[in-house]
Amino acid sequence: MSDKTILIDLSTSYQFRHWRPMGILRVEHEVWRAFAARFGARAVPAIYDAARGGFCRIPQAIFEEVIFRNGCQPEVPSRALTAPRRWRSWARIGRFLWRARRRVRAVGQGGRYDEAETRVRRESAVAEELLRLSGEEYALMRRGFVALERVAPGIAPRIRALDALNHRAHYGLVHTVHDQICADRNRIAPEEVGEYVSAGGFWGDARYRAAYEMRTAHGWRLSYYIHDLIPILWGHVAEPTTRKTFPPALHWMLWGVDRVWTNSEVTRRDLLAHAARCGYPELEPEKVRVVTLGADALRETAPATELAGLFAHRDLEPGAYVLMVGTQEPRKNHDFAYRLWRELAARRDDIMPLVWVGQPGWSIGPLLEMVRADSGLPHGAIRILDDVDDAELQALYAHCRYTIYPSHYEGWGLPVVESLLHGKPCLTSDAPALIEAAEGCAEAIGLLEGERWLARAEALMEDEAAYRAACAQAERFTPHRWADFREALTAGFDAAGDDISTRDPAWTQQWRQPIPYREDAA
Repeated sequence: MSDKTILIDLSTSYQFRHWRPMGILRVEHEVWRAFAARFGARAVPAIYDAARGGFCRIPQAIFEEVIFRNGCQPEVPSRALTAPRRWRSWARIGRFLWRARRRVRAVGQGGRYDEAETRVRRESAVAEELLRLSGEEYALMRRGFVALERVAPGIAPRIRALDALNHRAHYGLVHTVHDQICADRNRIAPEEVGEYVSAGGFWGDARYRAAYEMRTAHGWRLSYYIHDLIPILWGHVAEPTTRKTFPPALHWMLWGVDRVWTNSEVTRRDLLAHAARCGYPELEPEKVRVVTLGADALRETAPATELAGLFAHRDLEPGAYVLMVGTQEPRKNHDFAYRLWRELAARRDDIMPLVWVGQPGWSIGPLLEMVRADSGLPHGAIRILDDVDDAELQALYAHCRYTIYPSHYEGWGLPVVESLLHGKPCLTSDAPALIEAAEGCAEAIGLLEGERWLARAEALMEDEAAYRAACAQAERFTPHRWADFREALTAGFDAAGDDISTRDPAWTQQWRQPIPYREDAA
């Protein structure tokens, strides 16, 4: 058996270690657990070092803190206080714009650094200047940028990038343990690696390009876990930055991949169809394997005394509200849920409140303003909760009447699975992945069937026979555990072994370098 390293790329978990481990982060964690349990020390946790274009081992001494405990955070830097007079705040803003521009230019002079290191140093310089502004002053400056965006739409990506940098600077995430990890002693020699495994957001930086080059130069075999193709297939409702970064990353991945896992049969079909439609080297269907995500949610909740306080705080009555969980963004279709509840409120006097749980995402602001200002919607008919922790979310699932999830499109459908795990009926759209995830235990309704949505939403509120039947349907759901995920992921994975390439050898000989990415290729 080969003694070469299996490099497990945990860059996404590192970059977003201050977030709760849900979605892609949870998948990355479970992938690491799977390979560490099966291959022991040959599975090496690593992050991509953009400044040097290589991968670095995460030292064992800080690994648990960095990846699993949201630890190793630097001390949060102190931020400037708001100036006592408005004109002084504008003067600070002007000084920030001047100083940041001057420092960015200075970093790029003389060609002292490569492109990646130059970018990192420029971000660091701008972050330092951002902390000279108070939070209120940053908001004031941003309002000016947004007003300017109306006549210069091209600055929108720069505004989003500045927002992200401001967030990282504010929480101390610019100067991190990165230097400690990316020291020379932790550099991974490419010739030591046999397998590269990525289950995170590989489109977030240039790691996909680096992995491709290592495959070409050192024979790495590349394995990717693909969550969905939404930025390509449903780009009009995808977050704008991802819409731009995902297609070229997928392009490089499809030119140099040896094994692919997907979270659903729907995503598998999407990937194979996209590769065939766009003329990529053929992916052997049997080497693109579905490994369903796990779900180990428990139904136990907090003690009755704690629950009473929780629901009193939220002004909710257990068993008398409907739940919708998911990031508030256009693809999740909160607009549909709003109009559904507005029509229900017009038809009946005693409507149950609809509770939206999730962080505000991109382009959701106008809808939230509309909901809050709608005089035709009864007070409290829609409650928006964006500060819910894990324990409270579990309690909200356990004590809701039922859930809805009218998403336009998904790669999987975790909120549907979570609802069924708690034995709660779920009304979903007929997006194929949601039907697959529910295994026939949720009721899927087309988004053009408005009257049917209204009828079922109302029936589950007041018709006890219909509600009991829906609960019985939900109780039949059999979850796929994370232990099952880990076992299925590594099944047949032979780090030493046979040629598991998804490629026809003729393609490998004919195409040594990928065709440059074009927008029309995606």
